[in-house]
Amino acid sequence: MADDLGEKTEDATPRRLQEAREEGNVAKSQDLAGACILLVMTLTLWWATMHMLGLGKIMLGQALGGNNLGNQIDQNTIHAFVAYIGSMSVRMILPVLLIAWAVAALSHLIQVGWIFSPKSLVPKLSKLNPITGFKKIFGLSGLIKVTLDSLKVLILVIVAVLTLIQHKEQIVLLPYLTAFQGLGMIGRLMFDLALRALAVLLLLGLLDLFYQRWKYRNDMKMTKQQIKDEMKQTEGDPDVKRRRLRIQQQISMQRISSAVPKADVVVTNPEHISIAIQYDQEKMNAPIVVAKGADFLALRIRQIAKKNNIPVVERKPLARALYYGVEVGQEVPPEFYHVIAEILAYVFRLSGRMAG
Repeated sequence: MADDLGEKTEDATPRRLQEAREEGNVAKSQDLAGACILLVMTLTLWWATMHMLGLGKIMLGQALGGNNLGNQIDQNTIHAFVAYIGSMSVRMILPVLLIAWAVAALSHLIQVGWIFSPKSLVPKLSKLNPITGFKKIFGLSGLIKVTLDSLKVLILVIVAVLTLIQHKEQIVLLPYLTAFQGLGMIGRLMFDLALRALAVLLLLGLLDLFYQRWKYRNDMKMTKQQIKDEMKQTEGDPDVKRRRLRIQQQISMQRISSAVPKADVVVTNPEHISIAIQYDQEKMNAPIVVAKGADFLALRIRQIAKKNNIPVVERKPLARALYYGVEVGQEVPPEFYHVIAEILAYVFRLSGRMAG
């Protein structure tokens, strides 16, 4: 019934997953990446606070003292002062931005591995469709996203309130502290609150990653007809392959039916492999494999041999070696001459012929 309705009930094939990856469609969590960036940024800023404060103090002193302006204020001195302020600001901000960029790249690399998708850079008109955008915002997926985002905000508010309640005694003492002491205490409280909030965000990010991967697997599922169509594209039409296999089996059966009656002996494994061997000492330099087969073909060779009164001899190692090492129409290798000579001598004695 599901197949008739075209429902996606089958897991995605490796080819479909690879095509989706080439288009940039992979399972990843933006929340987890954002939480990792915020965590590293917070730790980096806390560690680099003294360095940045030191640079800020030097920059502020230079600005207030006017040392870079000289005695005359003109266009050149103003340009030099602006360049100085800009270089100091870059020295303060650039390391933090580089660390944030590296963490963002690493978080995505860990989730989906290395991926370069030029197809994702090509603009798609479907993304500009207002109806599609409306469905994303007000549809089921949009409702789920709004609900999850609201839940995240609620959890963060609860964490913030619990943190403030825990540190309420320190907060009450803030008016009685000096400015430097108050700033230090506020900084520690903010850092503690940030770490707790980030721990919650990391946990939510991991849950979101599991959800995104589950959703991705469901979205990538295929109908049975899609799988059949893909098999036709990659391996050919299954019906054509079955017909081709039947034709090959018919040709093999015809070849066996005409070749086995000419054989002098059939060597078996005893059930899975059959090798038909012919030897005419006046016309041949060595015995020749005229037919061979496994399973059903092996059974058919034995049936034809019995029907034509051709001896069937069980020799397991010899049958396996000839089946895998000698093609139909080829001579038997010299290393098997001794064994086959004994078999043929036995067969010729049974039929009243003399072995040469």
